Amino acid sequence: MEYLEIQEKLLSLLPAWNYQISKPFKQLLDEGVSLEMYYCLKTLEWAGGSATMSQIAVWTKVPKHQMTKMVNKLVEQELVERFDDPADRRIVKIKLTEKANKYTEHFLSHNAACFLPLLEQMSEQDLEDFGHSLDELIRIFRSLPSSKACVEAGKAAELDDMEENK
Repeated sequence: MEYLEIQEKLLSLLPAWNYQISKPFKQLLDEGVSLEMYYCLKTLEWAGGSATMSQIAVWTKVPKHQMTKMVNKLVEQELVERFDDPADRRIVKIKLTEKANKYTEHFLSHNAACFLPLLEQMSEQDLEDFGHSLDELIRIFRSLPSSKACVEAGKAAELDDMEENK
């Protein structure tokens, strides 16, 4: 398949994805948690539960000053906390709290039902294919050099944090 054909398919999918998945999802966020804050929590979850501010900023492609504001709000809501890296006390890391884990679990169990009307319209075969397609998309995105570059850039950002804190 050629790039142009894939680009066309991506662009034709975006409106349906927006109206069927993104918009209903955004409407469900509560407790003062913005979409970006939720993404930050899920990014931390994917990173094993903790990371430096610079790493999170690199992974989410959010400027560091904006990330600081977002993390401050998450700290205020007790969804994340700051702690010193045990290997190097000059580095401050951010980690998910139990409250954050409960929030995301509650969100999944209670609010993800907004997707039921969409999923209920699908045949059993379409549901199976959709689930496999999502698995493949996750696999592909995680394997992209840009994803790996973000991890490496996050490690470099951690080194930068060490230099800044000297």
